Amino acid sequence: MKLDFSLIEKLVSPDKPRSIVTRYGSALVFPLVSLAITGSFFHLDESQFSPLFMLAVVCAALIGGIRPGLVATALSLLFNLITLGPVLRLAVSTTEDLFRLLILTVVGISVSIIAGSIGALSRRAEFERRRLTATLACIGDAVITTDVDGGVSYLNPPAEKTTGWSSVEACGKTPEEVFRIVNQKTGEIVENPVRKALETGIVGDLAIDTVLMRRDGSEIPISDSAAPIRNAQGQMIGAVMVFRDISVEVKREAALVQTQRLASVGRLAATISHEINNPLQSTSNLLFLISMSNDLTAVHGYAAAASQELRRASEIAKQTLSFMQGAGEREFVSVSQVFEDLLSLHRNKLKNKNVEVVRHYSSGTIIEARRGEIRQVLGNLIGNALDALHKDGKLHLRAKPSDCAGRPVVQFVVGDTGGGIPKELLGRIFEPFYTTKQDVGTGLGLWVVKKIVEGEGGCVHIRSQAGRGTVARICWPAIATRA
Repeated sequence: MKLDFSLIEKLVSPDKPRSIVTRYGSALVFPLVSLAITGSFFHLDESQFSPLFMLAVVCAALIGGIRPGLVATALSLLFNLITLGPVLRLAVSTTEDLFRLLILTVVGISVSIIAGSIGALSRRAEFERRRLTATLACIGDAVITTDVDGGVSYLNPPAEKTTGWSSVEACGKTPEEVFRIVNQKTGEIVENPVRKALETGIVGDLAIDTVLMRRDGSEIPISDSAAPIRNAQGQMIGAVMVFRDISVEVKREAALVQTQRLASVGRLAATISHEINNPLQSTSNLLFLISMSNDLTAVHGYAAAASQELRRASEIAKQTLSFMQGAGEREFVSVSQVFEDLLSLHRNKLKNKNVEVVRHYSSGTIIEARRGEIRQVLGNLIGNALDALHKDGKLHLRAKPSDCAGRPVVQFVVGDTGGGIPKELLGRIFEPFYTTKQDVGTGLGLWVVKKIVEGEGGCVHIRSQAGRGTVARICWPAIATRA
Protein backbone atom coordinates (compact mmCIF):
# COMPACT_ATOMS: atom_id res chain seq x y z
CA MET A 1 0.00 0.00 0.00
CA LYS A 2 1.41 3.35 -1.04
CA LEU A 3 1.33 6.02 1.68
CA ASP A 4 0.15 9.49 0.78
CA PHE A 5 2.28 12.21 2.37
CA SER A 6 0.75 15.02 0.33
CA LEU A 7 -0.95 16.54 3.41
CA ILE A 8 2.34 16.65 5.32
CA GLU A 9 4.07 18.15 2.28
CA LYS A 10 1.38 20.82 2.10
CA LEU A 11 1.85 21.65 5.78
CA VAL A 12 5.61 21.91 5.50
CA SER A 13 5.78 23.45 2.00
CA PRO A 14 2.60 25.42 1.28
CA ASP A 15 1.76 26.80 -2.16
CA LYS A 16 2.18 30.35 -0.87
CA PRO A 17 4.52 31.74 1.85
CA ARG A 18 2.82 31.85 5.25
CA SER A 19 2.12 35.20 6.88
CA ILE A 20 3.83 36.25 10.12
CA VAL A 21 0.51 35.88 11.92
CA THR A 22 0.22 32.24 10.82
CA ARG A 23 3.81 31.41 11.69
CA TYR A 24 3.82 32.88 15.19
CA GLY A 25 0.21 31.94 15.78
CA SER A 26 1.19 28.30 15.36
CA ALA A 27 3.90 28.86 18.02
CA LEU A 28 1.13 29.84 20.45
CA VAL A 29 -1.55 27.37 19.41
CA PHE A 30 0.49 24.15 19.54
CA PRO A 31 1.76 24.62 23.16
CA LEU A 32 -1.78 25.56 24.25
CA VAL A 33 -3.13 22.41 22.62
CA SER A 34 -0.46 20.37 24.42
CA LEU A 35 -1.40 22.03 27.71
CA ALA A 36 -5.09 21.33 27.11
CA ILE A 37 -4.42 17.65 26.38
CA THR A 38 -2.28 17.38 29.51
CA GLY A 39 -4.95 19.00 31.65
CA SER A 40 -7.68 16.79 30.23
CA PHE A 41 -6.05 13.49 31.11
CA PHE A 42 -3.63 14.20 33.95
CA HIS A 43 -3.29 16.34 37.10
CA LEU A 44 -1.40 19.48 36.26
CA ASP A 45 0.40 19.45 39.58
CA GLU A 46 1.69 15.93 39.10
CA SER A 47 2.58 15.42 35.43
CA GLN A 48 4.60 17.52 33.07
CA PHE A 49 4.43 15.75 29.73
CA SER A 50 7.46 17.09 27.90
CA PRO A 51 6.91 14.80 24.85
CA LEU A 52 3.67 16.60 24.08
CA PHE A 53 5.39 19.96 24.30
CA MET A 54 8.25 18.64 22.21
CA LEU A 55 5.72 17.69 19.53
CA ALA A 56 4.33 21.22 19.76
CA VAL A 57 7.81 22.67 19.26
CA VAL A 58 8.48 20.38 16.27
CA CYS A 59 5.21 21.35 14.59
CA ALA A 60 5.74 25.07 15.22
CA ALA A 61 9.31 24.92 13.88
CA LEU A 62 8.37 22.94 10.75
CA ILE A 63 5.51 25.28 9.91
CA GLY A 64 6.94 28.62 11.03
CA GLY A 65 10.68 28.21 11.13
CA ILE A 66 13.38 28.48 13.82
CA ARG A 67 12.11 31.60 15.57
CA PRO A 68 8.51 30.39 15.97
CA GLY A 69 10.02 27.11 17.24
CA LEU A 70 11.95 29.03 19.90
CA VAL A 71 8.77 30.90 20.84
CA ALA A 72 6.97 27.58 21.20
CA THR A 73 9.83 26.34 23.39
CA ALA A 74 9.56 29.40 25.66
CA LEU A 75 5.80 29.00 25.96
CA SER A 76 6.20 25.29 26.74
CA LEU A 77 8.65 26.20 29.55
CA LEU A 78 6.20 28.80 30.85
CA PHE A 79 3.30 26.36 30.86
CA ASN A 80 5.45 23.76 32.62
CA LEU A 81 6.36 26.30 35.31
CA ILE A 82 2.72 27.23 35.74
CA THR A 83 1.66 23.61 36.17
CA LEU A 84 4.32 22.77 38.75
CA GLY A 85 2.90 22.41 42.34
CA PRO A 86 1.58 24.31 43.99
CA VAL A 87 -0.66 24.94 40.98
CA LEU A 88 -0.31 28.22 39.07
CA ARG A 89 2.82 29.33 40.91
CA LEU A 90 5.99 30.01 39.02
CA ALA A 91 8.20 27.97 41.31
CA VAL A 92 10.50 24.96 41.03
CA SER A 93 10.05 22.82 44.10
CA THR A 94 12.43 19.93 43.38
CA THR A 95 15.72 19.18 41.67
CA GLU A 96 13.87 16.71 39.42
CA ASP A 97 11.57 19.46 38.19
CA LEU A 98 14.57 21.70 37.54
CA PHE A 99 16.25 18.92 35.56
CA ARG A 100 13.11 18.35 33.50
CA LEU A 101 12.84 22.03 32.68
CA LEU A 102 16.52 22.13 31.72
CA ILE A 103 16.06 19.13 29.46
CA LEU A 104 12.97 20.73 27.93
CA THR A 105 14.91 23.93 27.27
CA VAL A 106 17.91 22.24 25.64
CA VAL A 107 15.85 19.80 23.62
CA GLY A 108 13.36 22.53 22.63
CA ILE A 109 16.08 24.82 21.36
CA SER A 110 17.79 21.95 19.49
CA VAL A 111 14.53 20.73 17.98
CA SER A 112 13.60 24.29 16.95
CA ILE A 113 16.88 24.72 15.13
CA ILE A 114 16.83 21.26 13.50
CA ALA A 115 13.14 21.13 12.61
CA GLY A 116 13.11 24.79 11.56
CA SER A 117 16.11 24.22 9.28
CA ILE A 118 14.51 21.10 7.80
CA GLY A 119 11.30 23.00 7.16
CA ALA A 120 13.18 25.92 5.61
CA LEU A 121 15.24 23.62 3.38
CA SER A 122 12.12 21.73 2.37
CA ARG A 123 10.35 24.94 1.48
CA ARG A 124 13.41 26.16 -0.44
CA ALA A 125 13.64 22.88 -2.34
CA GLU A 126 9.92 23.00 -3.10
CA PHE A 127 10.25 26.61 -4.24
CA GLU A 128 13.11 25.71 -6.56
CA ARG A 129 11.19 22.71 -7.87
CA ARG A 130 8.14 24.83 -8.62
CA ARG A 131 10.26 27.53 -10.19
CA LEU A 132 11.99 24.95 -12.39
CA THR A 133 8.65 23.44 -13.33
CA ALA A 134 7.29 26.89 -14.19
CA THR A 135 10.42 27.65 -16.21
CA LEU A 136 10.13 24.42 -18.19
CA ALA A 137 6.45 25.09 -18.76
CA CYS A 138 7.28 28.52 -20.23
CA ILE A 139 9.95 27.20 -22.59
CA GLY A 140 8.76 27.19 -26.17
CA ASP A 141 10.58 23.93 -26.98
CA ALA A 142 9.26 20.57 -25.82
CA VAL A 143 11.14 19.03 -22.87
CA ILE A 144 11.07 15.44 -21.61
CA THR A 145 13.07 14.28 -18.58
CA THR A 146 13.80 10.71 -17.50
CA ASP A 147 15.36 8.95 -14.56
CA VAL A 148 18.65 7.07 -14.77
CA ASP A 149 16.86 3.92 -15.99
CA GLY A 150 15.20 5.80 -18.83
CA GLY A 151 11.72 6.01 -17.32
CA VAL A 152 9.89 9.19 -18.27
CA SER A 153 9.46 11.51 -15.28
CA TYR A 154 8.19 14.79 -16.73
CA LEU A 155 6.78 16.41 -19.88
CA ASN A 156 6.34 20.15 -20.16
CA PRO A 157 3.18 21.51 -21.88
CA PRO A 158 4.78 21.84 -25.36
CA ALA A 159 5.97 18.22 -25.07
CA GLU A 160 2.46 17.13 -24.08
CA LYS A 161 1.01 18.94 -27.09
CA THR A 162 3.63 17.64 -29.50
CA THR A 163 3.58 13.98 -28.43
CA GLY A 164 -0.09 13.72 -27.51
CA TRP A 165 0.80 12.33 -24.05
CA SER A 166 0.07 14.07 -20.77
CA SER A 167 2.83 14.21 -18.19
CA VAL A 168 0.80 12.10 -15.76
CA GLU A 169 0.07 9.41 -18.37
CA ALA A 170 3.66 9.31 -19.61
CA CYS A 171 5.27 9.15 -16.15
CA GLY A 172 7.08 5.83 -15.72
CA LYS A 173 6.81 4.77 -19.37
CA THR A 174 9.82 4.16 -21.58
CA PRO A 175 11.03 6.88 -23.96
CA GLU A 176 10.25 4.61 -26.90
CA GLU A 177 6.57 4.53 -25.92
CA VAL A 178 6.18 8.28 -25.51
CA PHE A 179 8.74 9.50 -28.05
CA ARG A 180 8.45 7.24 -31.11
CA ILE A 181 10.73 8.42 -33.91
CA VAL A 182 11.25 6.98 -37.38
CA ASN A 183 13.10 7.89 -40.54
CA GLN A 184 10.80 9.82 -42.85
CA LYS A 185 12.19 8.24 -46.01
CA THR A 186 12.56 4.60 -44.99
CA GLY A 187 10.07 4.27 -42.12
CA GLU A 188 12.74 2.56 -40.03
CA ILE A 189 12.85 3.14 -36.27
CA VAL A 190 15.55 5.62 -35.21
CA GLU A 191 17.60 5.04 -32.06
CA ASN A 192 16.12 7.06 -29.22
CA PRO A 193 18.51 9.89 -28.25
CA VAL A 194 17.69 9.46 -24.55
CA ARG A 195 19.03 5.90 -24.59
CA LYS A 196 22.13 7.07 -26.37
CA ALA A 197 22.69 9.88 -23.84
CA LEU A 198 22.26 7.48 -20.90
CA GLU A 199 24.58 4.88 -22.44
CA THR A 200 27.34 7.19 -23.64
CA GLY A 201 26.98 10.11 -21.23
CA ILE A 202 27.34 12.64 -24.02
CA VAL A 203 24.99 15.04 -25.78
CA GLY A 204 23.38 13.57 -28.89
CA ASP A 205 21.32 14.94 -31.79
CA LEU A 206 18.75 13.33 -34.04
CA ALA A 207 19.57 12.24 -37.55
CA ILE A 208 18.13 14.23 -40.42
CA ASP A 209 14.73 13.36 -41.89
CA THR A 210 13.49 12.17 -38.49
CA VAL A 211 9.78 12.40 -37.76
CA LEU A 212 7.89 11.93 -34.50
CA MET A 213 5.01 9.47 -34.45
CA ARG A 214 2.44 11.20 -32.26
CA ARG A 215 0.01 9.31 -30.07
CA ASP A 216 -2.79 9.76 -32.62
CA GLY A 217 -0.63 8.29 -35.40
CA SER A 218 0.18 11.57 -37.17
CA GLU A 219 3.76 12.45 -38.08
CA ILE A 220 5.69 15.70 -37.63
CA PRO A 221 9.33 16.50 -38.47
CA ILE A 222 11.37 17.42 -35.41
CA SER A 223 14.77 18.71 -34.37
CA ASP A 224 16.13 17.18 -31.19
CA SER A 225 18.99 16.99 -28.72
CA ALA A 226 19.40 14.87 -25.59
CA ALA A 227 21.87 15.19 -22.73
CA PRO A 228 22.54 13.36 -19.45
CA ILE A 229 21.56 14.98 -16.13
CA ARG A 230 24.28 14.84 -13.48
CA ASN A 231 24.22 15.69 -9.79
CA ALA A 232 26.79 17.78 -7.90
CA GLN A 233 29.09 14.74 -7.64
CA GLY A 234 29.00 14.19 -11.40
CA GLN A 235 26.89 11.04 -11.16
CA MET A 236 24.31 10.50 -13.88
CA ILE A 237 20.79 10.72 -12.44
CA GLY A 238 18.75 10.89 -15.63
CA ALA A 239 18.49 12.53 -19.05
CA VAL A 240 16.74 15.48 -20.60
CA MET A 241 15.55 15.73 -24.19
CA VAL A 242 14.67 19.00 -25.91
CA PHE A 243 12.90 18.94 -29.26
CA ARG A 244 10.60 21.04 -31.40
CA ASP A 245 8.26 20.78 -34.33
CA ILE A 246 10.09 22.04 -37.42
CA SER A 247 7.22 21.61 -39.90
CA VAL A 248 7.20 25.34 -40.67
CA GLU A 249 10.98 25.44 -41.13
CA VAL A 250 10.89 22.42 -43.44
CA LYS A 251 8.21 24.02 -45.62
CA ARG A 252 10.08 27.32 -45.63
CA GLU A 253 13.35 25.69 -46.64
CA ALA A 254 11.59 23.72 -49.38
CA ALA A 255 10.11 26.98 -50.68
CA LEU A 256 13.56 28.63 -50.63
CA VAL A 257 15.08 25.69 -52.50
CA GLN A 258 12.35 25.94 -55.13
CA THR A 259 12.84 29.71 -55.32
CA GLN A 260 16.53 29.21 -55.95
CA ARG A 261 15.78 26.58 -58.59
CA LEU A 262 13.43 28.95 -60.42
CA ALA A 263 15.94 31.80 -60.07
CA SER A 264 18.62 29.60 -61.62
CA VAL A 265 16.30 28.84 -64.51
CA GLY A 266 15.67 32.56 -64.89
CA ARG A 267 19.38 33.21 -65.17
CA LEU A 268 19.54 30.61 -67.94
CA ALA A 269 16.55 32.05 -69.79
CA ALA A 270 18.58 34.13 -72.22
CA THR A 271 20.91 31.24 -72.98
CA ILE A 272 18.03 28.81 -73.39
CA SER A 273 16.13 31.11 -75.74
CA HIS A 274 19.25 31.54 -77.86
CA GLU A 275 19.98 27.82 -77.87
CA ILE A 276 16.42 26.91 -78.88
CA ASN A 277 16.20 29.73 -81.41
CA ASN A 278 19.21 28.44 -83.34
CA PRO A 279 17.79 24.98 -84.18
CA LEU A 280 14.33 26.45 -84.81
CA GLN A 281 15.79 29.02 -87.21
CA SER A 282 17.76 26.26 -88.94
CA THR A 283 14.61 24.14 -89.19
CA SER A 284 12.72 27.06 -90.71
CA ASN A 285 15.41 27.53 -93.34
CA LEU A 286 15.48 23.83 -94.11
CA LEU A 287 11.70 23.73 -94.52
CA PHE A 288 11.96 26.64 -96.96
CA LEU A 289 14.56 24.73 -98.96
CA ILE A 290 12.32 21.66 -98.96
CA SER A 291 9.45 23.71 -100.33
CA MET A 292 11.61 25.16 -103.11
CA SER A 293 13.43 21.96 -104.14
CA ASN A 294 12.28 19.37 -106.67
CA ASP A 295 15.20 17.06 -106.01
CA LEU A 296 13.86 14.19 -103.88
CA THR A 297 17.30 13.22 -102.63
CA ALA A 298 17.99 16.79 -101.51
CA VAL A 299 14.56 17.00 -99.87
CA HIS A 300 15.31 13.84 -97.84
CA GLY A 301 18.62 15.37 -96.74
CA TYR A 302 16.94 18.64 -95.75
CA ALA A 303 14.25 16.72 -93.84
CA ALA A 304 16.83 14.67 -91.93
CA ALA A 305 18.73 17.82 -91.01
CA ALA A 306 15.50 19.53 -89.88
CA SER A 307 14.59 16.50 -87.79
CA GLN A 308 18.00 16.60 -86.11
CA GLU A 309 17.63 20.31 -85.32
CA LEU A 310 14.19 19.70 -83.80
CA ARG A 311 15.59 16.90 -81.62
CA ARG A 312 18.26 19.31 -80.45
CA ALA A 313 15.64 21.91 -79.48
CA SER A 314 13.56 19.22 -77.76
CA GLU A 315 16.56 18.03 -75.75
CA ILE A 316 17.33 21.58 -74.57
CA ALA A 317 13.72 22.07 -73.51
CA LYS A 318 13.73 18.71 -71.72
CA GLN A 319 16.89 19.58 -69.82
CA THR A 320 15.42 22.90 -68.74
CA LEU A 321 12.19 21.26 -67.59
CA SER A 322 14.16 18.62 -65.67
CA PHE A 323 16.07 21.35 -63.89
CA MET A 324 12.85 23.12 -62.87
CA GLN A 325 11.13 20.00 -61.57
CA GLY A 326 11.59 18.47 -58.12
CA ALA A 327 14.38 16.21 -56.96
CA GLY A 328 12.71 12.99 -58.06
CA GLU A 329 13.31 9.49 -56.77
CA ARG A 330 16.68 8.20 -55.66
CA GLU A 331 18.54 6.44 -58.49
CA PHE A 332 22.00 5.66 -59.78
CA VAL A 333 23.24 8.72 -61.66
CA SER A 334 26.11 9.01 -64.12
CA VAL A 335 28.36 11.89 -63.05
CA SER A 336 29.63 12.54 -66.57
CA GLN A 337 26.06 12.73 -67.90
CA VAL A 338 25.13 15.35 -65.29
CA PHE A 339 28.20 17.43 -66.13
CA GLU A 340 27.57 17.25 -69.87
CA ASP A 341 23.88 18.16 -69.49
CA LEU A 342 24.80 21.21 -67.44
CA LEU A 343 27.52 22.27 -69.87
CA SER A 344 24.97 21.94 -72.67
CA LEU A 345 22.66 24.36 -70.89
CA HIS A 346 25.53 26.85 -70.57
CA ARG A 347 26.81 26.31 -74.09
CA ASN A 348 26.13 29.87 -75.20
CA LYS A 349 27.90 31.48 -72.23
CA LEU A 350 30.88 29.15 -72.64
CA LYS A 351 31.11 30.16 -76.29
CA ASN A 352 30.70 33.89 -75.73
CA LYS A 353 33.39 33.99 -73.03
CA ASN A 354 35.57 31.50 -74.88
CA VAL A 355 35.85 29.42 -71.72
CA GLU A 356 38.08 26.37 -71.81
CA VAL A 357 36.49 23.43 -69.97
CA VAL A 358 39.06 21.12 -68.38
CA ARG A 359 37.38 17.77 -67.74
CA HIS A 360 38.64 15.22 -65.21
CA TYR A 361 35.86 12.63 -64.93
CA SER A 362 34.90 9.38 -66.57
CA SER A 363 31.64 7.84 -67.75
CA GLY A 364 32.07 5.02 -65.23
CA THR A 365 31.71 7.23 -62.14
CA ILE A 366 28.27 6.58 -60.61
CA ILE A 367 26.59 7.94 -57.48
CA GLU A 368 23.27 7.17 -55.81
CA ALA A 369 21.26 10.39 -55.60
CA ARG A 370 18.13 12.21 -56.63
CA ARG A 371 18.90 13.52 -60.08
CA GLY A 372 17.26 16.87 -59.45
CA GLU A 373 19.32 17.45 -56.31
CA ILE A 374 22.73 16.64 -57.78
CA ARG A 375 21.89 18.71 -60.88
CA GLN A 376 20.96 21.66 -58.70
CA VAL A 377 24.14 21.38 -56.60
CA LEU A 378 26.52 21.15 -59.54
CA GLY A 379 24.42 23.58 -61.58
CA ASN A 380 24.72 26.26 -58.91
CA LEU A 381 28.48 25.78 -58.64
CA ILE A 382 29.03 25.81 -62.40
CA GLY A 383 26.76 28.84 -62.78
CA ASN A 384 28.72 30.72 -60.10
CA ALA A 385 32.00 29.80 -61.75
CA LEU A 386 30.84 31.01 -65.17
CA ASP A 387 29.60 34.29 -63.67
CA ALA A 388 33.03 34.82 -62.10
CA LEU A 389 35.02 33.93 -65.23
CA HIS A 390 36.35 36.56 -67.59
CA LYS A 391 36.97 36.06 -71.30
CA ASP A 392 39.38 33.21 -72.14
CA GLY A 393 39.11 31.78 -68.62
CA LYS A 394 39.22 28.15 -67.54
CA LEU A 395 36.56 26.00 -65.90
CA HIS A 396 37.86 22.88 -64.14
CA LEU A 397 35.46 20.01 -63.51
CA ARG A 398 36.57 16.95 -61.62
CA ALA A 399 34.87 13.86 -60.18
CA LYS A 400 36.67 10.86 -58.74
CA PRO A 401 35.95 8.10 -56.22
CA SER A 402 37.56 8.70 -52.85
CA ASP A 403 37.27 8.00 -49.12
CA CYS A 404 36.01 10.31 -46.39
CA ALA A 405 36.02 9.21 -42.73
CA GLY A 406 36.27 5.59 -43.81
CA ARG A 407 33.32 5.58 -46.21
CA PRO A 408 33.22 5.71 -50.02
CA VAL A 409 32.44 9.07 -51.58
CA VAL A 410 32.69 10.76 -54.94
CA GLN A 411 34.71 13.96 -54.69
CA PHE A 412 33.51 16.74 -56.98
CA VAL A 413 35.62 19.79 -57.78
CA VAL A 414 34.37 22.85 -59.63
CA GLY A 415 37.14 25.42 -60.07
CA ASP A 416 37.51 28.64 -62.03
CA THR A 417 40.20 31.18 -62.81
CA GLY A 418 37.90 34.13 -62.14
CA GLY A 419 38.15 37.09 -59.80
CA GLY A 420 37.86 35.04 -56.60
CA ILE A 421 36.22 35.98 -53.31
CA PRO A 422 37.85 38.41 -50.85
CA LYS A 423 39.00 36.75 -47.63
CA GLU A 424 36.78 38.93 -45.44
CA LEU A 425 33.67 37.77 -47.35
CA LEU A 426 34.50 34.07 -47.59
CA GLY A 427 33.08 33.27 -44.15
CA ARG A 428 29.60 34.47 -45.12
CA ILE A 429 29.08 32.78 -48.49
CA PHE A 430 26.83 30.04 -47.05
CA GLU A 431 24.49 32.49 -45.31
CA PRO A 432 21.00 32.64 -46.88
CA PHE A 433 20.33 35.76 -48.97
CA TYR A 434 23.98 36.80 -48.88
CA THR A 435 25.45 37.44 -52.32
CA THR A 436 28.53 39.15 -53.75
CA LYS A 437 26.79 39.68 -57.12
CA GLN A 438 25.21 43.02 -57.80
CA ASP A 439 22.88 42.27 -60.68
CA VAL A 440 22.15 38.53 -60.53
CA GLY A 441 21.61 35.95 -57.84
CA THR A 442 19.27 35.52 -54.90
CA GLY A 443 21.88 34.76 -52.26
CA LEU A 444 20.40 31.28 -51.84
CA GLY A 445 22.57 29.27 -54.23
CA LEU A 446 25.39 28.19 -51.91
CA TRP A 447 22.99 27.93 -48.96
CA VAL A 448 20.95 25.42 -50.99
CA VAL A 449 24.11 23.57 -52.01
CA LYS A 450 25.15 23.19 -48.37
CA LYS A 451 21.66 22.07 -47.28
CA ILE A 452 21.42 19.41 -49.98
CA VAL A 453 24.97 18.08 -49.59
CA GLU A 454 24.86 17.89 -45.78
CA GLY A 455 21.38 16.42 -45.99
CA GLU A 456 22.90 13.54 -47.97
CA GLY A 457 25.59 13.06 -45.32
CA GLY A 458 28.29 14.79 -47.36
CA CYS A 459 30.28 17.99 -46.93
CA VAL A 460 31.20 21.04 -48.98
CA HIS A 461 34.27 23.29 -48.75
CA ILE A 462 35.12 26.38 -50.77
CA ARG A 463 38.48 28.09 -50.91
CA SER A 464 39.19 31.19 -52.91
CA GLN A 465 41.85 33.79 -53.48
CA ALA A 466 41.05 37.24 -54.78
CA GLY A 467 42.34 37.68 -58.32
CA ARG A 468 43.20 33.99 -58.79
CA GLY A 469 39.94 32.07 -58.68
CA THR A 470 37.74 29.81 -56.60
CA VAL A 471 37.61 26.05 -55.97
CA ALA A 472 34.50 24.32 -54.61
CA ARG A 473 35.02 20.79 -53.30
CA ILE A 474 32.16 18.41 -52.48
CA CYS A 475 32.26 14.95 -50.92
CA TRP A 476 29.08 13.15 -51.96
CA PRO A 477 28.40 9.66 -50.54
CA ALA A 478 28.70 7.11 -53.31
CA ILE A 479 25.89 5.12 -51.67
CA ALA A 480 22.91 6.64 -49.88
CA THR A 481 23.66 7.18 -46.19
CA ARG A 482 20.52 8.88 -44.93
CA ALA A 483 19.50 7.44 -41.58
